[in-house]
Amino acid sequence: MAYKQTNDPFADSSQHATLDTDPFSDPVKDPFSQPNESSVSFGGGGQSTNAYGDYGNSSRADELSRREAELARREQELSRREQENAIHRNNWPPFYPIVHYDPNIIEDHTKRQTITLIGYQWYALAATLILNMLGCIFLLLAGASEGGADLASSISYVVVIGLASFILWFRPIYLGYCRTEGKTMAVFFYIYFLFGGFHLLYSIYMLVGIPSTGSAGLINTIGMFTQGHILAAVFGTISTVGWAFQVLGGGFLYKRVWDFKNGNGDISMENATSQLKASSIKTIVLHQSRM
Repeated sequence: MAYKQTNDPFADSSQHATLDTDPFSDPVKDPFSQPNESSVSFGGGGQSTNAYGDYGNSSRADELSRREAELARREQELSRREQENAIHRNNWPPFYPIVHYDPNIIEDHTKRQTITLIGYQWYALAATLILNMLGCIFLLLAGASEGGADLASSISYVVVIGLASFILWFRPIYLGYCRTEGKTMAVFFYIYFLFGGFHLLYSIYMLVGIPSTGSAGLINTIGMFTQGHILAAVFGTISTVGWAFQVLGGGFLYKRVWDFKNGNGDISMENATSQLKASSIKTIVLHQSRM
């Protein structure tokens, strides 16, 4: 009797294919696992956004914009200062520039002419001081009784009067004419009136030429002529002419500046006093040092 061969009842079949091979494995995703933050969706449409990330990006963008604006502002300020320095670059004295001097920056013709003439007055003063010193040297060589005292004083005048005149009256009036704001320029004019007045008195004193005063002026020059010391007399004459120019020319320019002050209501003692109360002379001069 033949038996029909049957399949292994324990063999795997298609109906078993859908069953889990591992009964202990969990086909469900872990409900406690953290979702990807970038995939959190707010609203429909299937678009994913990160609210915290967007806020941070916006904050950083604003900060960068502010920094760029600040850098641009600083660059503009630096450029402006460089242009000002280029305009008012130190150019005097030519062999070693320490200050700026250029009357041509004054637009008004009358004011420009006045400050130019005052500049010539100061140059003439420097030349007169040197010629006066040479005259005193020849006074000493000629045997003048007070020749030694005259020479010592004349040497000190070259240094002391030369620097003091530049700082105390020439520079202030130049700054005064370069400025246009009333309260700013008033103080410079009154400084000029004070020390420019002292300079006129000093020039008269030197013109007289009293022995032992350091002047080869009129009295010493006449003495050299009467004694026959021609070379000393010639230098004394040149020195006397120089001091006469300081008195006459300086007096004319002094009055010209005074008349300009009277015609300008901004140049008043009240404005000058307010300027001095607001800041010291040192601060004022340093503030205008590039002019």
